Amino acid sequence: MNTAEIKSNLHRLVVETDDINILNKIETFFLQLKTKNIDWWDILSVHEKKTIEKGIKQLDNGEGIPHNIVREKVENLLTN
Repeated sequence: MNTAEIKSNLHRLVVETDDINILNKIETFFLQLKTKNIDWWDILSVHEKKTIEKGIKQLDNGEGIPHNIVREKVENLLTN
């Protein structure tokens, strides 16, 4: 995909949404990319950060599912 195609696709996606949250995130992300090296954490909403932190706490408490178990389940879903 060339630069013109990417710009066209981005323009189409922006024009097709009226979701202010999506537009705000896109604007923030784009501006940060243009001005500095960004840390993805910096562009997350407070809700997204809290959700990630909750997940980390659950993993720390042994409430997670091991990667190999998840892969087996996905593989079974995809092959059956």
